[in-house]
Amino acid sequence: MSRRPDPTPPSRAPSPAPGLYVHVPFCARICPYCDFAVTALGRSGPSRLERYRRALLAEIELRAAPLAADTVYFGGGTPSLAPRGFFREIVEAAVAQGLATPEPFVFVEANPEDLVQDPGRAARWAAEGVYGVSLGAQALDDSRLRFLGRLHSAKDVEVAVSRLAEAGLAWISLDLIYGTAGQSADSLAAEIGLATDLPRVNHLSAYELTVEPGTPFGRRAASGETLTTEPDGDGLFRVVHETLADSGFPAYEASNFAAAPALRSRHNRKYWSGVRYLGIGPSAHSFDPERSERSWNHREFGDWEAAVLRDGEPTAGRERLRPAERALEELLLRLRTADGLDLGDFGSRYGESVVRANRTRFRNWETLGLVRLEGGSADGRIEPTLEGLAVADALAREVNLDALAQDRNAA
Repeated sequence: MSRRPDPTPPSRAPSPAPGLYVHVPFCARICPYCDFAVTALGRSGPSRLERYRRALLAEIELRAAPLAADTVYFGGGTPSLAPRGFFREIVEAAVAQGLATPEPFVFVEANPEDLVQDPGRAARWAAEGVYGVSLGAQALDDSRLRFLGRLHSAKDVEVAVSRLAEAGLAWISLDLIYGTAGQSADSLAAEIGLATDLPRVNHLSAYELTVEPGTPFGRRAASGETLTTEPDGDGLFRVVHETLADSGFPAYEASNFAAAPALRSRHNRKYWSGVRYLGIGPSAHSFDPERSERSWNHREFGDWEAAVLRDGEPTAGRERLRPAERALEELLLRLRTADGLDLGDFGSRYGESVVRANRTRFRNWETLGLVRLEGGSADGRIEPTLEGLAVADALAREVNLDALAQDRNAA
């Protein structure tokens, strides 16, 4: 694979081409807040990675089809644990089977310590055709990193970013977690400032800490320990958005920020816009908008591996979304984006009666300062304000979809 050229500014809508997601299910250690489908790599790491590689190549053959995805995203888990040549081999196999276009945009999630321990890793990724890296920094404060169970230090994040920059990676993103117990608005703003000052970082994702049942944090919270900041309305959310905007990183989604429109995530925007995507690897999800169907692979590594190599069917389940479910999902996703919801397009898919039934509601949102109505409440666009982004999920669930069932144009 050759290096992709610098991106050209995208239009308001993302590329309509599908996306390909590859789930790497291994981590060196499981973080106490993590609820993803991951497992500790352990002492048998090399052999487990080889088993995973073989099964993944087998699934690619099973999935062979003219999908022609223009993005390939390696998520996890910790893809940066993968051996030399892994990304090149998997992408080339996907291209050969029609799942990806030649020279797709390749993105990799990585942990800072992997780039610190192996100084040549970033350069090898660049040579393998990796276009962008999402770095799991999570914090730039050593005490918060220890609290979050991370293996790296704040200094390690700086080193990792510098190595990615020196290797010429075009897209360097940082993941941050905020809202841990004791974090103040001032300390959060200071951490964000450190992140935006790092050389060549041009994208950030910032997520409020969520304590999930069944995780170590979930068990600690159930025993009465305070792990998150005390409820303060949208205080820290506002600090994140205002500080990043002032630093030249305006939000384009409730948790995602880019230094320029051309640097918005090319892959994740497909999820938010209802574009087709295929997921391979354990627990990976797929979505086919033409069939309104979501499917998912076996979650556990062993179950997925056995299904691929013995049965030839890694899919564990499917569901067909009813029109109302599809409409609500679109509302939940679109109202979290700065571009918002095109009411004309929404009405053409789900029925004009749905838009008509909610005109007063949309105008009330505008009166409350939660959205801007561009072009009117019938066929214009709803663009959430900062206040609206903070309550986007609640807004989506307020929309009355009762008329959809009776509308002949519902899709």
